[in-house]
Amino acid sequence: MGTLHSRKRQRGSRGAVAVEFALLMPILLALVAGMIDAGFAINRYTMLNNAAREGIRAASLGQSVGDVETTVRNYLGDSGVAAATITLTCQRPNSTTACAGGWAGRATGGTAILTITYSHPWITPVPGLMGSDQVNLRKTMRMRIE
Repeated sequence: MGTLHSRKRQRGSRGAVAVEFALLMPILLALVAGMIDAGFAINRYTMLNNAAREGIRAASLGQSVGDVETTVRNYLGDSGVAAATITLTCQRPNSTTACAGGWAGRATGGTAILTITYSHPWITPVPGLMGSDQVNLRKTMRMRIE
């Protein structure tokens, strides 16, 4: 008789396992989707960071706005981040005021300021369910103009 009783318990626990799996699976899938999206966003932010570093280095050497943008876009390559917005400004030497005439008014000893912004769309629909279908990534770098 002990065997019959344990078989009934096994059948009932199989059903409980299926119910528990059905309850936990959406949560696990949401966590995995969130990790994938977060990892992809971090990857894109790292790309922006590296491109901004290369661009600000070019700007600090006195290159034109077009050359700096080309440097940044070449670094970003064919990734989706290539659609980023690039803004180059400067400050006068020993001052917090902007250069007169924009980038054309730059001077040795001043500060070049490069800002790259990118609206990163989520890959999975999970973050969109929480209110936003994208995250705005922004990286600003400053370097002395040589």
